[in-house]
Parts: sequence; structure tokens; C-alpha cells
Amino acid sequence: MYKRLEIISYEDISIYEKEYTSRFDSTSTFKTNLEIHPFSQREERRITTEKHRLFYVPLMEHMSLIEKIFNNSKRLRSDLLPQIIKDRLIVHQMIDEIKSTNDVEGVKSTRRELVEALHDKTKNKRFFGIVSMYKSILEEEVQIINSLGDFRAIYDKLLLDDIEESDRPDGELFRKDVIYVAGGGKKFHQGNPNEQAIRDDLEKMLIFMNSDISFVIKALVTHYFFEYIHPFYDGNGRMGRFLLSSYLARKLDLFTGLSVSEAVLQNKKKYDESFSNTSHPKNRGDVTHFIGDMLEIILQGQERMIIKVNKIVQQVEQLLDKIDSLNISKVESELLFILGQEQLFDFKENGISNIELSEMYKEKYTRSKINSTTKNLEAKGLLIKTKSNPIVYKMNPELLVDIIA
Repeated sequence: MYKRLEIISYEDISIYEKEYTSRFDSTSTFKTNLEIHPFSQREERRITTEKHRLFYVPLMEHMSLIEKIFNNSKRLRSDLLPQIIKDRLIVHQMIDEIKSTNDVEGVKSTRRELVEALHDKTKNKRFFGIVSMYKSILEEEVQIINSLGDFRAIYDKLLLDDIEESDRPDGELFRKDVIYVAGGGKKFHQGNPNEQAIRDDLEKMLIFMNSDISFVIKALVTHYFFEYIHPFYDGNGRMGRFLLSSYLARKLDLFTGLSVSEAVLQNKKKYDESFSNTSHPKNRGDVTHFIGDMLEIILQGQERMIIKVNKIVQQVEQLLDKIDSLNISKVESELLFILGQEQLFDFKENGISNIELSEMYKEKYTRSKINSTTKNLEAKGLLIKTKSNPIVYKMNPELLVDIIA
């Protein structure tokens, strides 16, 4: 069993130094170019007289976890769902992911707010930035980071409009002053002390990001080190998880990338403790346990996502069976299927407007055809009108009782 060095120091201090040397000097150990000052929980400060190089010991159980992650990614990339439904589920998951990353930091947001930001044409809605940036993941836009300015550019687009004026960066690119992360009346992390220290470590991180190491391990070490640096007064956690999500979505699959924060939220205590443990003075830069914890969190996110996909597959099949049993026309079936999906995915509480339906089917049906069809479905008790100007319908919830039970 691979114990944290901190635990070994408590159990048997006589073998502590030998164990550290054995791990660090092993030919299989990956030594990074990244160094940290440990943080003393007892003194609630960084120990600036100590500096440790981050290193990773590749464990067999980690290789097994990575293999499972790759296999799950292959399943999530497969054609379990029709493309149109898969696309809608991805957007639904994106909204859940953004809400989760906000929840991790105690930032209050609702699904309605996030959906409104997704459709905002004015670019003035709260959370427009973070929703737009996550949407760029779906559109396969690569967040290129070649310079320190790129970090700031991503931060500005992702979060700046939702950051309080007093918490916005006050340096050339990053914050100028020291920052502490606290909870329960105690400090448990201290970011780099000033902008120059932030710049120096981010420059090293840029070099590490181009190192020759497994992309999964590289992404997780980078995630730890970005949070260690804490370049901004506010938004570090959300930016760090966005970068991780974006990278995993590109290297693995969208569903894996968009389930990171949801899994972190489910394992918040483990996530927070893993950061703290890695920065403990006695662990001396050993990032191995952090990697293991994060691999388990990512794997759990994938497994929850697979359950979601399988559930949607089952629900869509049940929805189709329900519609087939109604003895209605083809166009009525098509519109009812779209409206039924909206309620399965819980996108819009009030339903879909005829204008939106007309846009979806502009190559197939006229606006008047859409209007007459939804009116007929309403007369049959299959749709409920929720708004008159513009006309908005939703499927009668009674049709979905057995499906979403």
C-alpha cells in the first residue's frame, strides 16, 4: 500500500527519510520542473524556508484506473444515442457542469439562469461568460495557452464580468497581493505572494504542459499546480476546472470533460483534502496521491454519466413507444417527440414556442403547418399551451408519468 509520506512520518519517523529518498530517486519516478512551498495547517501559512519539487510515482492501480477511464471514454463516444438526442444531452450536461462548478465554490446559480445565459443575444446576462466558454468546448474550440497573457484572456472571457470589482485582478495580468483560502475560521491555503511569483510559476507550468508524460497525468499535475499558485483573487477553482474539462473533452470525449465538476461536487471533501494533503510539509511534493484521488473522481464522473446515458436511452425508447400508441399523424408525432424531449431534459420549464419549432423544421414544414399541428395536439389534450404571445407549448405531463417515474 502506497502511504502518504506524512503518515509514514507519524508511524515510524526512523524510515521516513529513507522512504522519501527511495521514492524520489526511483528510476520510474517522474520528477517535474515544478516546485512548491509547503503549507502548514497548524501555523496557517506557507513555509517559505522549504521548497519541494513535485514528483509522481506511477502505481499499478493508477494504470488500472487510467485504462478504465479510456474504456469508459470509448463507451461514451459510441453511438448509444441518436445524434440529435446526444447533442441535446451534451448541452444539458454542460448546464449541469457549470452549475456544479459554481456550487463547488459556493456561487449560487440556477439552471434557469444558465439556460437564459445560453440563449442571451445581448451578452449581458449573469454567467454569460462562463456559459459561452463551456459552449466553446462543445464547438471544439481549443484554448491555446502559449503565454501568460493567454491565461488572463481566458479568465476575462470566462469570469471577469461576474467578479466583484474589488476582487478583479489589480496587477498587469494577475493579482498583486497575497491571498489566503479559508473555511471554518481557518486558513488552509496560501497562494503565491505577488504577481512576479505568480508569473515565475506559471512560466514553469507552461514548460511542464509541453513535457513528455501521459496527458492524463500531465492534466492533473497542472490542475494541482494552477490551484497552488492561485493567480487571481476570485475564480481560481472555476477556471482550473474549466481548463481541465476543456482538455479532457478534447483528449477523451465531451461527456468525460463535462462531468468533472459534477464529480468533484459529489466528492468535495476528498477533493479539498487531496489539495491540502499534497501541500503538507511532510509530503514533500509527492503528488502521487493527488493523482490517484483525481483519477477516481474522473472515473466516478464517467460512471455516473454512463448511467445517465443509459437512462436517457431507456426514456427515449419509452417516449417513442408512448407516441406510437397515440395513433396520430407523422408531423404530430415529430413535434410531440421534440416537446417530450424538452421535458425529459428539463431545458425549459414552460416548453417550446411555435417560432422555435418552425426554425427547427424550416426545411420540412411551413410555419402555418406548425401552428395548425400544435393546435390540433392541444385539442387532443396532448399539449398544454403555457404562453400566448408568442405561443408556447409543452407536452402534457401526464404522458410522461410512467417514463420519468
